[in-house]
Amino acid sequence: MEIFGRKTVISTRFRSVFVASMVSMISSYILMLTDNVVAGQVVGDDAVAAMTLVFPIFTLILFVAYVIADGLVMMATYANGRGDRAEVDRLFSLGMILSVGTSLIFFAALVLLREEILAFWEISTHLQIYAHDYYDGLKFLSLFQFAGIFLYTIFVAEGMENECLVAAGVAFVVNVALDIILCQKIGVMGIGLGTTLGTFASIIVLCFYLRRSNLHFVWYFDAKKTWQGIFYSFYHSIDTLCQSLLPVILSYMVLKFFGEGDLIIVTVAVNLLTLIIAVYTGIVDCLQPMVCQYYAEKNLHSTIKTMRVGIAATVAVSLLMTALGIIFAEFLPEMFGVEDEILAEEAAVAMRYFLPFTIFLGCTQMLGNYYIYIEKMNYGAFIKILLLLILPFIAMIFSRNFALAIFGRFTMNMFWLGIGISFLATYLINYFYLKPRAGTLMIDEQALNRQISLI
Repeated sequence: MEIFGRKTVISTRFRSVFVASMVSMISSYILMLTDNVVAGQVVGDDAVAAMTLVFPIFTLILFVAYVIADGLVMMATYANGRGDRAEVDRLFSLGMILSVGTSLIFFAALVLLREEILAFWEISTHLQIYAHDYYDGLKFLSLFQFAGIFLYTIFVAEGMENECLVAAGVAFVVNVALDIILCQKIGVMGIGLGTTLGTFASIIVLCFYLRRSNLHFVWYFDAKKTWQGIFYSFYHSIDTLCQSLLPVILSYMVLKFFGEGDLIIVTVAVNLLTLIIAVYTGIVDCLQPMVCQYYAEKNLHSTIKTMRVGIAATVAVSLLMTALGIIFAEFLPEMFGVEDEILAEEAAVAMRYFLPFTIFLGCTQMLGNYYIYIEKMNYGAFIKILLLLILPFIAMIFSRNFALAIFGRFTMNMFWLGIGISFLATYLINYFYLKPRAGTLMIDEQALNRQISLI
C-alpha cells in the first residue's frame, strides 16, 4: 500500500493527525537537543555529558505526566462522542487538579532529595558542578510540565491541533533564546531555567486558547475515574518510562566499562535514540484511534489494513532516518561541542553501527503498542520493556564478555553494535513466538476469512 501516494480512508485519517502527533512526541526531544547544543557550543562537551546524567530524572516526570493525561483524555473523548459535555468538563477538571497537585509533590521531592538524587552518580567534582547547576535550573520544570502535557493532550482530543502548534512554537523560541542568554550570564543553570521558562510560556499560550475553547473548569474529584485513567495510561506510556531509564543504564555501563571521558558518546546516542523513538511513537499514536475503533467493531480486515499502513510508514521513516544518520553522523558530535577528534570519530562510527537496526526497533515498538490496543496489555508491555530495557542491558554485558573472549579487547563500537543486535533479537523473539499461534497481529484467520467472504 502506498501510504503517501494512494488515497484511502485509512491513509487519510492517518495523515490528519500525523503532524499534531509528531509535534507532541518530539517536544521532549527538542527540549533536550536545545539544551545540549547550547551547552556544547557555549560551555563545552563536559557540561553536555553532565547534563545527560540529569535529564532522565525529568523524562521520568514526563512519564508520570502522561500517565495522568492519556487515560483521562481517552475517557473524555468517549464522553464527547456520546455528546456528554458535562462529563468532558468533569474529566478535564479532574486532570487539571491532579496535574497541579502532582507537580507540587514532585517539586517538593526534587528540592528535599536533591543531594540523594545527585549522589547516585560517582563522577568527578568537575562534572558534579555542571550536573548540580543543571539540576537547580531544571527542578522548577516540574511545576509546569504536568499541566502543560495535560492541556496539550486534551487540546488535540478537542481538535485544537493548530493551537498546540502555536504553543509549541512559542516554547521553542523562548527556550532557545533564554538558553543562549542565560547560559552566557550564569552558565549551565541558565540552560535549565531557559527550558523551564519556555515550558511556562507555552502554558500561557494554551491558557489563552483555553478561554476560547469548549472546556470549562469545575471543582471535581473521583478516585475511581482517576485509577481507571491511570490503568490505561500506564501501559500506553511505558515507552516514556523506558526512555527515562535507558539513558541511566547506558551512562552507568559506559562509566563502568570505559570512563566518564566517553559519556559524551552516550549524549550523542541518547539524543539520536530519543528522536527516533519519538518519531515511532508519533506514528503509533496516529494509528491508535483507528485500531481501537476497528478492533472494537471486530472489523479485522480494516485492523490489518491499518497496521499495514503503520508498518509501511515505520519502514519508510526508518530507512530515511538511517540514511540521514549515517550520512551526517560526523556532524552530530560537533553540535554538542566535541572538539576531541578521536571522541568525535568514535561517536560517529558508533552511530553507524546501531542505526541499521532501528528498523527493528520501530516495528517492534509499533507491535508492542498494537497488542495493548487490542487488549493484550501485559504481553504488549512485556515486549516494549524487553525491547527498550531488558535485552539492551543484557547486550551491553554480553557484548563485552564476547569481545574480550574472542578479540581480547572491547570497544565502544562493539558496545553499540550489541545494543543494535538486541533490537533485532526482540523482533525475532516476538515473531517466532507468535507465528505458530496467530501471527504477529494476533488475528484469528478463520474469523478473518469469514469477514473477507462477505466483502
